[in-house]
Amino acid sequence: MINAENLTKRFGKVDALKGLNLHVKKGSIHGLIGPNGAGKSTTIKILSTLVHANSGDVTINDIPLKRGISVRSMIGVVPETPRLHETKSARSELMFHAKLYGMPRKEAKTLVSDVIYAVQLEDAADRPTRGYSTGMKKRVALALALLHKPEILLLDEPMSGLDPVMRKQFKDIILDLKEMGKTVLVSDHDLHTVEELCDSVTIIQDGVTVVEDTIESLRHQTGSVAIELKVIDDSAMGGLGSKLSSLDCVTDVSQKRGWVIVKVRNPETDLPVVIRMASDHTGILEAKQTMITLEDIFLKFAGGKRG
Repeated sequence: MINAENLTKRFGKVDALKGLNLHVKKGSIHGLIGPNGAGKSTTIKILSTLVHANSGDVTINDIPLKRGISVRSMIGVVPETPRLHETKSARSELMFHAKLYGMPRKEAKTLVSDVIYAVQLEDAADRPTRGYSTGMKKRVALALALLHKPEILLLDEPMSGLDPVMRKQFKDIILDLKEMGKTVLVSDHDLHTVEELCDSVTIIQDGVTVVEDTIESLRHQTGSVAIELKVIDDSAMGGLGSKLSSLDCVTDVSQKRGWVIVKVRNPETDLPVVIRMASDHTGILEAKQTMITLEDIFLKFAGGKRG
């Protein structure tokens, strides 16, 4: 659905993108993650035709990005900071944009009501947006993005500035979009949110793609499960780590605040082996199993830099 190859973008003397690749499958929710300054917003602006790349090839639904009008008809964009006419109500704002799209008034009224319902703004739709919270303004921006029934949504930091309740509501709305058959590319700093929403991710750093895959595949590459072991004798931690690192089933061993953290690929077969070797080596006070998170994956591939 979205294919970007070797994208470069320079702003003055700064190379924002240095050959970035991005691939988003139709009907998926795909995460674009990376540290601040990695190039996430620049990528979304290029895909939304607001900024031109210096070089590289982009197609959206097999249509070259340079065919701007055709591409813009397929995409809806939610910027990180929505700009609204704050004296207007959400309904008036939407009706104004529907008029710009050339919709007949009767059709526009029906469609505006539908998108207001879709983004859960019915109770506030007729109040001026200057009194809206950040979350409500972002829902207006999403309604505007949905107005022309696009196949693809590009969401730039949609959760920033939202409280936990609003985040939950916004996540539910995005998941509903997938059920409607939309393709969604979402950039967000909150890795927990991305993990809950996305089928796949692209991790970028310093303007290049570090890794791109489904979350499940990346979790498998990192080690699908971790077991954390608390030893009786802290002096035994180093030796235990070396012993466990020699096992073929172990993908990584680290130490953190008195715990030895062991990552394995197959929990059913690998965890008993790890526990048996650990018990043979030293006394174990406690053992607990945890899933590998997107944060673990991010830190592995992005070299420890956080957004």
